Parts: sequence; C-alpha cells; structure tokens
Amino acid sequence: MCRMLLANRSGVSRLVKRLHGFPGCRTLSLFLRGLELRDGGNGNGIALYGNGEVIHYERGVEMQPERAAAILEGFDYEWAVFHSREASIGSIMDENCHPFVIEGRHHLVMAVNGNEIQMTRLGRVLGDRTDSEFIARMIVDMDLPFPETLACFQSNFVGLYDGKPFAKKGDRQLLKFQNGKDIVFASDFPFGLADISKPEQNYCWFDGHESMLFS
Repeated sequence: MCRMLLANRSGVSRLVKRLHGFPGCRTLSLFLRGLELRDGGNGNGIALYGNGEVIHYERGVEMQPERAAAILEGFDYEWAVFHSREASIGSIMDENCHPFVIEGRHHLVMAVNGNEIQMTRLGRVLGDRTDSEFIARMIVDMDLPFPETLACFQSNFVGLYDGKPFAKKGDRQLLKFQNGKDIVFASDFPFGLADISKPEQNYCWFDGHESMLFS
C-alpha cells in the first residue's frame, strides 16, 4: 500500500487550519509524516499544477514529508499531488517514486495506491519500473478513453489529465474532505475531522463531476 493526496490550493489552506485542533497532527508537516508512517517510507513525491502546466515537480527516495509540506504551503498553484510510496513492484529508486508526469498525446500527472499484478512484467519492459508507471504511459501513448480506462483497475488513482483533476476510488481507502470549493482527497485524515466523506469503490471525481465507473 501507499498513501497519497490530491488537493486544490484553497483545500490545503483549509486543511492546515483544521489540523491545528488535532494533537499530534497540528501541522501539515506532521500530517504528511503520518501518511508516510502508516503505509509509505520508500520515497515521496509532489507535483504542483497551475496556469496550464506543472510548475513544480520533485520526487525521490530521500525526499522527506517536511519538504513536501513546505512546498504545499509555500507555493501558489491550482492543484497539488502528493504520494508516499511503499515499494511492492519495482526497486526502491527515485525513478519509481510517484507521482509520474507523462507527456505525449495527453499530459498526465498520476499517483497510484494499489498493485496491478497483471502489469508487473510489462513494467519491467520499461526497465525495472512499476506497474503504475506502465499504466500511466499506456493511457497517454495509446490515447485510451479517460477516466473510463481507470475502471479496468482495482487501485486508487489521483492526479491531473490534460489539466483536469481526478480521483478514482478502487479497493483501498480514499477519503474526501470538502468545504465549498475547498477540496482534498487523501488516504487518511485525523479521526473526527469534519466535512469528511467516504466514497464507494469505483467512485470517480473528474474535474468536479462525480460518477461511478464499472468495468
């Protein structure tokens, strides 16, 4: 398993304010560290998107949650994707840290929580890369319909497709924190935090529109 987050800038700001009331998780830095401790620890990554492009992209085995929190609080952006990896498929190396940024027929920023075993060998074709990266490259290079293609997989997915934010709930936990236009999807939130909902499996949020995907 891994841990991840998709949020708009105002969602991050509202979450930071709410976290002050939770002992042991009073800051965004502590919150991200908690995500890493629960199911991560093999590398972190973050991508910020704004003005039609990725404006900051950083990932690596040695990247710390505190660094990611500083980026989330210190930059202006429209959307952010954070991921903490627990290695299952693919070696522990910087190139296998999420999120992946893939350019081609489309522009895709994607982070994944889950294992798609049927893609393992195909990932190795890329050179000891993950099943997640292979899926991302397949979606872009083959111009597959999106987000319908995500219904073919059991994992959770978050990111941006041609600049449109998305979150797909698979067989892992994914929660939504929303207050008005402020929104954060994350693997976990502090117990007792208000404005939390629990999407059902196959739920998809794409550019503000909710639907259920079925394979």
